[in-house]
Amino acid sequence: MKTMKTRPEMVAFSILALSLLPMSTGATAATAELSVTIPSFTMAVFIVISSFIIKKIGTKKIVLTGTGLTALGAIVSMAAPNISFLLAGRALMGIGIGLFNALCISLIDRLYSGQKRERLLGFQNTFQGLGAAGGALAVGLILMVANWKMAFGFYLISIPLFLLYLIFVPEIKFDDEDVQDAQKTDSKVPLTSKFQFGYYWIVLFIVMVFYMTVNVKLPSYILNNNFGSLAVGSSAVVILSIGTIIGGSIYGMVYAVSKQFTLLLSIFIEAVSVFAISAAGSSLTCLIGAFGVGFSFGLFIPFIFSKGLSFVPQKYSNDATTILMVSTNSANFLCPYVSKLINVGGTDHSLFFTAGIIATVVCIVELAKILANNKPRISRQTI
Repeated sequence: MKTMKTRPEMVAFSILALSLLPMSTGATAATAELSVTIPSFTMAVFIVISSFIIKKIGTKKIVLTGTGLTALGAIVSMAAPNISFLLAGRALMGIGIGLFNALCISLIDRLYSGQKRERLLGFQNTFQGLGAAGGALAVGLILMVANWKMAFGFYLISIPLFLLYLIFVPEIKFDDEDVQDAQKTDSKVPLTSKFQFGYYWIVLFIVMVFYMTVNVKLPSYILNNNFGSLAVGSSAVVILSIGTIIGGSIYGMVYAVSKQFTLLLSIFIEAVSVFAISAAGSSLTCLIGAFGVGFSFGLFIPFIFSKGLSFVPQKYSNDATTILMVSTNSANFLCPYVSKLINVGGTDHSLFFTAGIIATVVCIVELAKILANNKPRISRQTI
């Protein structure tokens, strides 16, 4: 089941469009803090639960249920007479998004292969960036002209997503193994593949922590160092999202050229960007650093998910995607604590500098891994 024969462009678009929602949960941060943390928590929980439910009811029903619950949660939030109803509505939205979040990636892995798979994984990250940036912009515009509760109306985009998926995407099963996949892999995942998968899980956690650190700390860093106003600090987050969108958009082309060096390149860009922020003397340097961090995010997310999923049979790709998403969600949750742990100097300057050092170490480890993997191949060619 590698390609779709009916309206393939609409199948791909309908799957990619689901990624507009997962990164947009913080778009309404200006309304109430709990309205952000509640959906993030329920989403993280149901990302894990969904991997078990999918095996019972199938992918199509779970996506339709998820988008339906997201729309219902938005309506409840908009009409909430009190804080309890508001939090219940936001919890519903988190549950809905959590149900189909892993499928945003695992469906691409299941349906596509080769360069098209890599390109679509990059576009998936682009759609996430568009959802985050577009959500923040839409909420801002709504707050200018309407009651703050109406800001949750942005999530009604889940209704057209529901219809797109209902019309264009058939039932896609993960428990049926392709003949090609069955020939390449045994039902058991080899120990070496588990180690490789674990390696990418750890790297994903580390680079995600640094991405979130810049995302959260940079606005106050700019303000506290008198590099610019709060508006400049906020624009840094927008520029970071733009970097993600551009990085994801060209990921397929970058991967076609850099291949196994793609992760090394992306982490190197992140390290240089974080170092630049730590040494910044103006807002311009911070904005350039923010773009670089966002751009690296647009590259390393699709690469790590692509490589991580390559170590497991495709029928387990949704489970593997869920495990990798546990890494990203753990990084989001633990980011403040990890930042305090590594910040030996106690200042934002030292925090970014230390992050740059750690990212550089990860670069060295990744380079050593590439060289070690290539060494046997080279020796065989020379014999």
